[in-house]
Amino acid sequence: MLSRQLGLGADQIVSAQCVLGNGTIVTASATSNPDLFFAIRGAGFSFAIVTEFTVKTAPAPSDITQYTYNVTAKDITSYAGTFEGWQKLVSQPNFDRRFSSTITLSATGMIIAGTYYGSRNDFDALNIPSFMSGNDSSINMQSTITTSQFKMLGDPALTASAGFPLPFYAKSVKTTNATIWSRSAINDIFSYINATDKGSIVWLVIWDLEGGAIADIAQNTTAYWNRDALYFMQNYIVSLTGSVSDASKNFLNGLSKLVQEKTGADQSAYPGYVDPALENPQKSYWGENVQRLQTIKATLDPDNVFRNPQSVMVTGGNGTSTPPVPRQNMPNSAAGLSVRAVLSLVLVVGVAMCF
Repeated sequence: MLSRQLGLGADQIVSAQCVLGNGTIVTASATSNPDLFFAIRGAGFSFAIVTEFTVKTAPAPSDITQYTYNVTAKDITSYAGTFEGWQKLVSQPNFDRRFSSTITLSATGMIIAGTYYGSRNDFDALNIPSFMSGNDSSINMQSTITTSQFKMLGDPALTASAGFPLPFYAKSVKTTNATIWSRSAINDIFSYINATDKGSIVWLVIWDLEGGAIADIAQNTTAYWNRDALYFMQNYIVSLTGSVSDASKNFLNGLSKLVQEKTGADQSAYPGYVDPALENPQKSYWGENVQRLQTIKATLDPDNVFRNPQSVMVTGGNGTSTPPVPRQNMPNSAAGLSVRAVLSLVLVVGVAMCF
């Protein structure tokens, strides 16, 4: 939630102690093994086991303002105007970096929530309701805004949700300032979400705001490529009865494809989200950094010790590559969910189980 002010977690790394595939222990930093330092900040699982991080810190914010807008409507298509207003708000040039935001859409409604790292007066000056004023009478919006100290942040629900197994499938799509959704695209996408069989009552479409300090660093400075993202759309579907169904997978695959067709979004995906449907996962995760990562891989891990079905491949001198584990071994779920996604899933599953 602080990334728009401070950058990614990877951007806070000063150095790292790493164990290479041959058992060698090395330090990676800007001045020691800089290629490895580049690689572990976004693609570390392909190169080494990190046993120690040294990170820079920043002063904690003083007062923070947490906000939640609960939006209900007669159907999903009615949320299109609310989303359009949010996108207009967050896509303003030089938008306040103290503002973090996530939209969560589910069968039970839409929640716009986040943290503003400043006073209530500064938050009110953003005039968020004015961006949502275009909603028709079918929309009902209720807000909850509180100001507290930074030390009050923290979620006991994280502990409560640990070890709760959920079969699920996930996908992600990147939106940049060049691929902002038009009004017609928004209407078409929300109409698709409304009309398409999801194969499960538990599904989430989440939009996470990016930008700010994340984009201050060039895309080829670290392995992480998606610094140009304005926001990510992250889609999840959960099965309560066993394996995720084909209908559920088709819903998410179709949603991602529709967004790409309607907005011009490329095949970029958030690294660490295991998505077996990606045609070229290396390109999707690391963009134009793939070639450099393959060169580093050939030097540091030529035997491909650190591998998974979508890891950086070892490229030989003859242009061939050593593929990782066969794709059919890929699980039908993502390797990791964001904190907010985990909490949202627990909440939605809990609600679903009440019916």
